[in-house]
Amino acid sequence: MTNRSAALDRTPLLEWIAAGLGLLLLAGQLFVLGREALTAGPDQPPSITIRQQGVKAAVNGYVVTFEAINSAGGTAAALQVEGMLARPGHEPERSVATIDYVPGHGRAEGGLFFAHDPRGAMLTIRPTGYQSP
Repeated sequence: MTNRSAALDRTPLLEWIAAGLGLLLLAGQLFVLGREALTAGPDQPPSITIRQQGVKAAVNGYVVTFEAINSAGGTAAALQVEGMLARPGHEPERSVATIDYVPGHGRAEGGLFFAHDPRGAMLTIRPTGYQSP
C-alpha cells in the first residue's frame, strides 16, 4: 500500500461530503458572478415598474404605499415617482416621492401623500426619472 492510498483510506466520509458541498457552493457563486458580468453591463438602464400596495389614513390626508421594482441589471439612484389623483369635477392632485436607490433586479418601497382619499378615484403612479449612481 502506498502513502497516497493510505491517506485516502484515512479521510473520513464527512470530510469528503463537506468538501463536495464547498465545491458546489463555489461553482454556484462563480456561475452567478459570471452571468451578472455578462448580462448586466454598465450601459444597461434600469427598468422600473411601480406597484401600488395600499392606502392608509394619515394625519393630514392619505398615504398610498408603493413598491418600485427594477427588472433590469442597471441601478437607479434618486428615483422620482409621481402620483396623479384624478377625481371627477376636481383639479388633479399631484404627489412626488424620491427613492434613494433601487439596485439592479431589486425592489424599494415608498409612499405618496394626498389630501383626498384615493380610493374610488383614478390614481396613476409612474416613475419619472433617475440618476446613475
